[in-house]
Amino acid sequence: ELEKNMSRTRLKWGVTAFYDGLIFLAMAHNSSEFEWSSKISNVMSNVKKFEQIGKSNNEHKLLLLEAEIKSRMGEKDNALKKYQLAIVAAEKNGFTHEQAIANERAADLFLRNDDKVQASKYYGEAHSLYLKWGAQGKADDLCRNIPF
Repeated sequence: ELEKNMSRTRLKWGVTAFYDGLIFLAMAHNSSEFEWSSKISNVMSNVKKFEQIGKSNNEHKLLLLEAEIKSRMGEKDNALKKYQLAIVAAEKNGFTHEQAIANERAADLFLRNDDKVQASKYYGEAHSLYLKWGAQGKADDLCRNIPF
């Protein structure tokens, strides 16, 4: 069923593959990495193809997924570089909501590594971006659940 639904990625020009990748990476973190590695690999392959077709629409998505992978592998410095590149690329190309997601995910990395000052900075930026995008509910959720 999952593989059947993955074909929809071609129809959405990488958007579905990107969000599937974020979900699969979260699932890998909460269960057996091996169980999700082939799914993540397929998503990365698709997002790379979409990035080649439409760089301005997909570069930040690919960078964010790469950051998430580096983060899961414990490569904090490499992950941070990818998060920062994803944030800049999303901003440059007008993807405010995905810029917010990249900031939030970077903040999560800092929080996992006990750097509350940097986590607060990135959560604050994510909060502002969610509000700018009009996602009041998401901004409120950050305020309720994240100490920034």
